Amino acid sequence: MNRLDGSLVSSHAGVFYPYQHQDFYAMDSLFLSPFKEEEVWDFQSISNVQLGFLGFLTLRGFIREHLDLPKIQVRGLSKQWRSYLAKENFFGKQVPFETLDFIPNLVSENEEPHVSFGKKGHWKNEFHWEKKDGVSTSLFFVATNKQSEGEVAISDLMKDFLLYSQTNHYLDRAYIRKENSSYLYLNAKETNPRVFYRENPTEFPSFLFLVAELKNK
Repeated sequence: MNRLDGSLVSSHAGVFYPYQHQDFYAMDSLFLSPFKEEEVWDFQSISNVQLGFLGFLTLRGFIREHLDLPKIQVRGLSKQWRSYLAKENFFGKQVPFETLDFIPNLVSENEEPHVSFGKKGHWKNEFHWEKKDGVSTSLFFVATNKQSEGEVAISDLMKDFLLYSQTNHYLDRAYIRKENSSYLYLNAKETNPRVFYRENPTEFPSFLFLVAELKNK
């Protein structure tokens, strides 16, 4: 089992209890915390489907998969979560975690989104997911297992993402994360958009993560 000298795995097993909120920094602190060798994530306090939590969980799962750690086990999913994941056949997409709750695999007529950002050969694993809800759309993008030389610039991803998203949407809020830094984008109606930068070094192997909330045009 790959532990990267043991520093990434703090103990044998652990249970995590995320709670409902909208703070990407808090999600970052929890979902990018040191790994347990075996993990259970209990979603009983997150009753509503929120793509930020699903995105961060998917990111953690792919990093663990890269390190040959056991898959995350998820439990306590509400009726809303179970219905959404079943309807979208989420667990039919080879996601890097498992659920202890029964989620049927339903045949969906929803088309896969046409992804025009990413897919440049930098990463072995790339995963893109979208959720439309009335006048808004939320999405996340995860990339792990870097297979290209040199640094992968955040600006390249953001340029591609903005071209992709602004065709049919207005960007409202976004959080982009690498293994050593993060950017939070807030689009305030009264003022110019604000971008907050943080250095957030981790001991994890290289990854790229984006979660965004958009308003439909």
